Amino acid sequence: MLAAQFVVGAWDRFVLRAEWAQVGWNDVKNFYRHGTEWDGDWYWTNFVLHPYQGGLAYLAGRNSNLNRVESLVLTAASDVLWEWFFETNAPSRNDLVYSFLGGFATGEMLYRLSLEADQIHWLLGWAVNPERLWTEFWTRQRPRGSAGNIYEFTVRTMVGTTHTRAWSDGGAGNRTERFPVYFSPEVNIVYNNPYGHDSNVPYSQFELRLGGAIGKGSGFCRGIKEAEKYLMYDVFIFSSGMLFSRAPDWGENKDTSLGMVFDYDFRWHSYMDISSLAPGFAIKQRISYENSRIEWQFHADVNVLGTTDYYHFHRDSDLAQAFRDYSYMVGGESVFLWRWISDSGWMAECNLRGYLARDLPSQTQGPQSAGWELFGFVDLNLEMPLSKKVRLGLTNEIYAKKAWYETASDVVQLAYSGGLYAKLQVK
Repeated sequence: MLAAQFVVGAWDRFVLRAEWAQVGWNDVKNFYRHGTEWDGDWYWTNFVLHPYQGGLAYLAGRNSNLNRVESLVLTAASDVLWEWFFETNAPSRNDLVYSFLGGFATGEMLYRLSLEADQIHWLLGWAVNPERLWTEFWTRQRPRGSAGNIYEFTVRTMVGTTHTRAWSDGGAGNRTERFPVYFSPEVNIVYNNPYGHDSNVPYSQFELRLGGAIGKGSGFCRGIKEAEKYLMYDVFIFSSGMLFSRAPDWGENKDTSLGMVFDYDFRWHSYMDISSLAPGFAIKQRISYENSRIEWQFHADVNVLGTTDYYHFHRDSDLAQAFRDYSYMVGGESVFLWRWISDSGWMAECNLRGYLARDLPSQTQGPQSAGWELFGFVDLNLEMPLSKKVRLGLTNEIYAKKAWYETASDVVQLAYSGGLYAKLQVK
């Protein structure tokens, strides 16, 4: 764990020459004087790189064959050491949460996937779980666990277009934008059968969808990033891991899982910023018919800490009063997934992720106001088979948001994305 901390710290200090990484003896000696605060770091750093860094500490423990609780303690220790001894900045409250909870979700998934990757090549296993470079080479310990647990593995490539519209009560933020074309690769992994799963082992069943998109920009930028006029981007991670589950017998043709779930979401889009760390309740069920089946899930979560974009900062050109383009929030999250699959390979699918957010009042900035935000995504997919492994599909995504602010203008945002995709069913 310390080796990973020193490697990352040395990179920040000597290669990137980051000012906050120039830690001296006085900083170390007076660490107890540092009070915590919310930071305004780059969105990608806070909500992907910090969970990944926490995941490395967690992997150091799991690779050394510590159990999950012991590895979580190691992750917490790593988190505290980094915030108080490897930065000159005040320790970040949001990093303490995301490195710890996000590190658990990231680390446990990578730990299991590295064992699966070993079946392809040991170098791929080390790439998925780089802490094994230390634990296997220096301490001669190999991670324990089984392989052959991938239930579904697909790779999808898509070409699409996005149209957006936003309104505010004051009228100043009204804007229509169009992102003419983008290309999007995506990977979807389902680890162990979600339906009829009975286990007390956290993340013995999980689902991970990650990918990105790049395309032509809308011609508008935030005022500080000129490249956004010409470049559209979208990076997303949607994951859910069962913490424990039971498999009740609800009928001959029904396979059901009931239990606790942990959802870690991240989306960094030209038009929006969204993240969440949300534990909750989940039900997953597969209903088999003579020539088809229906699979569905519902999650009801509490969002421990998340983020959402604040429209006036995210899309308006006047950012002088803002030190970041996202707001911290707490609230609720719901997930609903439904799909119909025929024996011949046709599929119809509906995926919904909804969020109810309360902005943290202490985090308002410039003209921003605390308030309530209701937003979410609906994905509609129709897919036809070309062969047992290859499918073609039509996808539609609708993003909608309504925000009620206490003093600032209320906001409505809409975005529609449509595209064509090809999917390879690896497993």
